[in-house]
Amino acid sequence: MITLTEEKKFPRQKPARMAKIRSLSADTEGPVRIMAIVIESSPGVSLVQDIYDNVEDAAKIIVNVEGTLTVAEKYLLIGEVTERTGPEGKELRLAASLAYNINNLDTKLYKQAIEMEDEVIRALSR
Repeated sequence: MITLTEEKKFPRQKPARMAKIRSLSADTEGPVRIMAIVIESSPGVSLVQDIYDNVEDAAKIIVNVEGTLTVAEKYLLIGEVTERTGPEGKELRLAASLAYNINNLDTKLYKQAIEMEDEVIRALSR
């Protein structure tokens, strides 16, 4: 039997896990979710700093994003970690597929909800 339709498969995408920028590496697999404040911005590229980390230890990462992010605003960024060779050697970048402005979000409450979600997932997977 000959069919003229093409069978398409759409694999389920993994959920983005919450991560701190300093825990990211070139070996990080799957999408990640970070909460950051924009330090520098130009169309398509921004430098962001982690808002969940201690201020003294907070890491920074360059984010490739469609459009322009606003300096001093907080964003929830979801994307894949990539590695690029730059003028100072290899550097990590986040190829963001989604960027949400979260200036009005209660970040402490959000963090509690994420931690509770992790506990529920661990309890259900036993």
